[in-house]
Amino acid sequence: MKNTISQFIFGLVDIIGVFISIFLGYYIANIFVVDSLQLFDYLNFYHIYLFLIFVFLYEGIYTYRYDFWHESKLLTKGVLFNILLIFSYITIAKVNKEFSVVVLLASYMMMILILPINKFFIKKYLFKIGLWRRKVKIISKDDKDFVNEIFNNHYLGYVNSDNENTKTVFINSKNKTDVELKKLIDKNIYKSDRVIFVPSIDSYELSQCQIYGLSKTRSNLVVLKNKLKSKYRQIIHNVSNYILALLLLPILLPIIGILAYLIKKESEGPVFFAHNRIGKNGKVIPTFKFRSMFKDSKERLEKLLAEDDEIKKEWETKFKLKDDPRVTKIGAFLRKTSLDELPQIFNVLRGEMNFVGPRPVIKEELDKYYKENSEYYLMVKPGITGLWQVSGRSDTDYDFRVSIDKWYVINWSLWLDITILIRTIKVVLKREGAY
Repeated sequence: MKNTISQFIFGLVDIIGVFISIFLGYYIANIFVVDSLQLFDYLNFYHIYLFLIFVFLYEGIYTYRYDFWHESKLLTKGVLFNILLIFSYITIAKVNKEFSVVVLLASYMMMILILPINKFFIKKYLFKIGLWRRKVKIISKDDKDFVNEIFNNHYLGYVNSDNENTKTVFINSKNKTDVELKKLIDKNIYKSDRVIFVPSIDSYELSQCQIYGLSKTRSNLVVLKNKLKSKYRQIIHNVSNYILALLLLPILLPIIGILAYLIKKESEGPVFFAHNRIGKNGKVIPTFKFRSMFKDSKERLEKLLAEDDEIKKEWETKFKLKDDPRVTKIGAFLRKTSLDELPQIFNVLRGEMNFVGPRPVIKEELDKYYKENSEYYLMVKPGITGLWQVSGRSDTDYDFRVSIDKWYVINWSLWLDITILIRTIKVVLKREGAY
């Protein structure tokens, strides 16, 4: 009963979100164009609401418990598909002269922003009051990160239950043989409504794969695609980076100018620092940064490594120091906020880097740590930010960094880049793991 009430509330909240989006979209669009129709005509265009709810039902948004990012992806897809449905309808119904394309597009842009935000807050609230909750049992709790995500991510709405007759069961198949996994699934599917199991292979984003069966052999086929091999997607990837760089440049140039003045004021030396790193296909590229160290930093480092074994060990492990005496005061601020990497927007405009990708490394790092995984790093341009940046950054070890870079390359998608960019804002604001 609680689940049904929650689903009804989610649908109602989406309708309210569409209403607000049309309201805002109408007034935003009318700044640029004068529309002959009144706001009420758009708010009363019930096909927008009807088509969108139908698409959301088809995508399982009201029946499955997706995490925020996956559900936001489905919401965005639903909104984009709804655009096609509405424009097809107004063309066939011959009412295209009545409705303004600008108003409709502005409304849909607002939906892409408002609907996920609405869903985020309403699910958190319903969980808090005890409505958006489903008791689940997790079999094999060895993976603490997985268990914490299931029960601490209130967007999912799961709570722990040890009851043998729990209707939803999670099975983590890591460290289990095929025979053990099959027995667990057989045992629980018999008495539970739903069994959700984590595949033992975690190197691939299976939600992006095509899965279908061979009926005669009762076999499941999983189609994995290396999207970065697609020329079409490479073009989209490059174009989206150039467009984003051009849009951000007018905003970032004044900030870059102010920071350049502060750097120059504190210590002697150039404002910018270019360090050669390895780019796509092994090409050596100069990655630009604000200078965050004193002019004689090289000499200071050599002295530190010669005098302190602990510092030498830290440097050889991470190629950076947590409490680095070579760093200036403004440099420490720039590093902590990641603003030292702002000049890399010029690398993006030069076609040497992307906004999202593996962080650029030197050849010694590639040879020592990436080894056989170097080929994955070399497949893409390095990024100003990356999956590693939003997964712990400097607080993680290098093996994790290599594995996360490999995972990103194998599972790349434009949506993944968008989510990493959004998550980077949160990480930078909270100053998590940067030094």
